[in-house]
Parts: sequence; C-alpha cells; structure tokens
Amino acid sequence: MTDREIPADSNNPYAQPAAIEAQVPAKTVDYSNPVYHQNQYVIRRKILKIFGASFHIYDMHGNLAFYSKQKALKLKEDIRVYGDQAMTSELLCIKARGVFDIGMTYDVIDSTTNQKVGSLRRKGLKSFLRDSWVILDVNDQEIGTIQEESGILAILRRLPILGDFLMQLAVPQQFNGYIGDIPVLEFTQNRNPFLQKITLDYGPDVNSLLDRRLGIAAAALICAIEGRQ
Repeated sequence: MTDREIPADSNNPYAQPAAIEAQVPAKTVDYSNPVYHQNQYVIRRKILKIFGASFHIYDMHGNLAFYSKQKALKLKEDIRVYGDQAMTSELLCIKARGVFDIGMTYDVIDSTTNQKVGSLRRKGLKSFLRDSWVILDVNDQEIGTIQEESGILAILRRLPILGDFLMQLAVPQQFNGYIGDIPVLEFTQNRNPFLQKITLDYGPDVNSLLDRRLGIAAAALICAIEGRQ
C-alpha cells in the first residue's frame, strides 16, 4: 500500500457513510377503507363562493371524510376529491368530456390508481324540467339512474326567483338513485342563501350494488352543477 492509499475500513475517518435508501410512503388508498363505506354523508358548500367552489363531506359522526375542490376558470368541468382539506391526498378526479354540452358526460377516475371507476351523464333537455342523470360503467354501458323525485315539484322549483327558494323551505329537493330498478341511494338537498347542504344516504343499497366512489362523485356533481341553477 502506497502512502496515498487509505484503508477502506470502519476506522478510516475519511470514509463516507453508507447511503440510506429513502422510503416513500405509498399513496394508494384501499377502497375497503371504512371512510368509503359509511351509510350517510353530509356535503356542505358555501353558496356565495364565486371561483373554485369547495365542498366539505362529513361522515355520520361529523368527521371530515372528504374535501372536494372545483378548479376555477376551467373550460371543462374539473372536480377533485381529497382525503383531507390540505389536499395532500387526491382520491378522485371528475372530468367533463367536453367544453359545453347539455347532455355532458363526466368520467370518474380513482386518482390513486389512475383507473376509471365509471361515468355520470346528465340527461340534457330532460334535466331542464326534472334533473336526471345516468350512471355508466367503465365501458359506458348504462347501469343505473339518478333523478329528481317529483316532476311537478321540479317544475315549481324552476319558477323565476321565488319558486326555488320557497320550495326549498317547504319541500327539500330529493334525488333517488337506482342500479337497474333497485334503489341504492337518496340525496336530500337543503339550500339557504348562504349554504347548500346535501345528505347522501346509502341506506337503500343493502346489497352494495353501487360503487361508493360513484356515489361521492355524484354528490359533488349535484352540488356543483345543480347548485348553479
């Protein structure tokens, strides 16, 4: 060994410490997580927020289960659902396929796997009189529907200025969801001038026919789209 050679052993003061491989926490979310499988949720949205509406989704115990953020000033509707208000864990992405279409289709993507869960399509002209949605599977095959409970009440709610306000006080807007002809969910919507609130109830889905991610996405869409009517 020459004078310039340094022994590569533990006593060598010039030896570099061994590299430690950083452990990156996994960002995938197990769909079996109980947060997806509560029987009821309450979705709240501040009506007067102009740009980039946000929604807080609480479980039946009042704990924040999801936080949804609508991207502002986007030509295509773009809504994200997170596991926390700090938006560190994106769970779902809801994207419109087009810029403007009265029969718009919205794809629901699990952000943790980048896999499409299904889609929701608004029944265009029919929704002017009675809000109606179609639930599609990953192959765009119709598997269910979500629609306003009463055609007559829906028309009364669309009367200019006072119609919706008075009807919401007297009879809250309600949506019923079906897979085939089997009930799977209920939305009950209450609005006042400052706060929109939707109760999402999976009680009818005793056989777990509906992917709950589609239910959460539908609630966010109803808050965002129907809330602008």
